[in-house]
Amino acid sequence: MSPMKLFKSMMYGVLDLGYFNLLIFFTVIFYTITLLFCLLIYIVESASHNECVRVGVGYLEDLTTGGQIFSGLFAISWTTLSTVGYGNTWPALSTDEEAEREIVYCPGINLLLMVEAFVGVCFAGTCGAILFKKVVEIQSQAQVTFSEPVVIRFGSGLTMEEDKNVNEEDISDDEDDQGEGRLSNVPCPCLEFRIVNLLHNYAAGVITDASLHCTVSVEEELDVDDLDPSSSSSRKKEKVKRVQLPKKIFLDLGIVNDEHPHFKRVWTVFHILNENSPLLTTRLRNRIRNNHGLWPNQKKKHNEAQYIANNLCFEEIIVSLNGISRHTSCEVNAQKVYGACDVVIGYKFVPILEKEGDDVLVLMDSINDVTEQNGNDKALPLQIDPMPDE
Repeated sequence: MSPMKLFKSMMYGVLDLGYFNLLIFFTVIFYTITLLFCLLIYIVESASHNECVRVGVGYLEDLTTGGQIFSGLFAISWTTLSTVGYGNTWPALSTDEEAEREIVYCPGINLLLMVEAFVGVCFAGTCGAILFKKVVEIQSQAQVTFSEPVVIRFGSGLTMEEDKNVNEEDISDDEDDQGEGRLSNVPCPCLEFRIVNLLHNYAAGVITDASLHCTVSVEEELDVDDLDPSSSSSRKKEKVKRVQLPKKIFLDLGIVNDEHPHFKRVWTVFHILNENSPLLTTRLRNRIRNNHGLWPNQKKKHNEAQYIANNLCFEEIIVSLNGISRHTSCEVNAQKVYGACDVVIGYKFVPILEKEGDDVLVLMDSINDVTEQNGNDKALPLQIDPMPDE
């Protein structure tokens, strides 16, 4: 590996470190460079036999013990590397005439200390740039949290949930029976997840011009011919075992409310499982299209959670949030990846907004709480492995 590639690889690793580990890394590098120049100063000083390092009122060569010599070398090395200025130890341009010593000059030591000072300036600049990058990275992260589960409401539970003008306590038995009859025109199920602004208690914690972009990844099987276009007919006749590798493709997931001009507390995101939804199998989307955009209800199983689970066909849902933080006036973003195992069918989110006087509180502990949806549709507490429609 070339030195430049090695340096780039090391920098990427350093940028991934946490703050505490980064501080330890900077400390280790600083002391390593300091000790390296300690050794170089000692070699140059010993080779020249000059009195080029002053320690207190004397010279480095006047020290007798190894501890004293190391202390003097370490002091001049770290003060030069950090460029804070010399204290009790400093390089001597020449000897002192009052000490009745021969006047000598120290070009080797001064050149070495100049190199060390340059290395120290570069090291300090690099550390500052890395810390600045880490701070900017935090500043650009949206202070939000996503719900862990993704819920799918369907059938009569979806119909009653969308009727915002009717209270659940006011529905009589007759009206509930009428809700059963409304299943003749069943709307398509609704997929939901929610986002909570962690800075909802601060006036400047609002994210303005917030927007969401959701992408779903699915696997597409490749034909044997796609794996090797140059294969001839004679080769195909050979009994060669080949593996069909899946190809991952990314499709746009249409969101009903993909924009929020003033995101302060909670944002519940909706996606309709209709004929255009990439989450459903092709066969089910064709059935919805032939049913004029309504959910198929020819059989009883069509209005069950198991039927929806069997016709979900996706690998991951990738969510990207972008906006402008009023607190920092900078663009912020956040990402979340949902898998098929995060989907629960036949449930709805528990409300997490609570009014206390003139204040609206967000119950953060309940962000992932779900309850069975309205209606008598049988729910699935856990998502099963997707299977093709039969």
